Amino acid sequence: MTARFAMGRLWFVVLVWSACGLAAGTCLAGKKGVRGQTGTSSVLQGAPGAASRLQNPYAGSPNAVLAGRKLFLRHCASCHGESADGGRNAPPLRSGRVRETPVGVLFWFLKKGNLRAGMPSWSGLPPGQRWQIVSFLKSLR
Repeated sequence: MTARFAMGRLWFVVLVWSACGLAAGTCLAGKKGVRGQTGTSSVLQGAPGAASRLQNPYAGSPNAVLAGRKLFLRHCASCHGESADGGRNAPPLRSGRVRETPVGVLFWFLKKGNLRAGMPSWSGLPPGQRWQIVSFLKSLR
């Protein structure tokens, strides 16, 4: 392994760890108002009109729901709780608000995030995985 390759790899690891620390820190930051209806709702209302017209390519797929659950547990449960009932000042996702939000808006929000409200951007996840998380969220009752 060349020194240049090793240094590039080291910077990549540092960048990934920094991003993980930022995501964890935002969940632990305890931002006030995140659980309230206003914070998240206003962010969702800020979605571009095109987002609400997006369709989930995995709609109706039980396998997508299962895959989305695994991804949720890996990436989201530390803030929203394993059962998506909320926690650490993150809103519950078993709510009418999530059920009523168009799938494209949820997909957009997962990609964009809102660090001021404690929600990291998951733009680093491939689109298919974000759609699987949306499938899981829409399956919650």
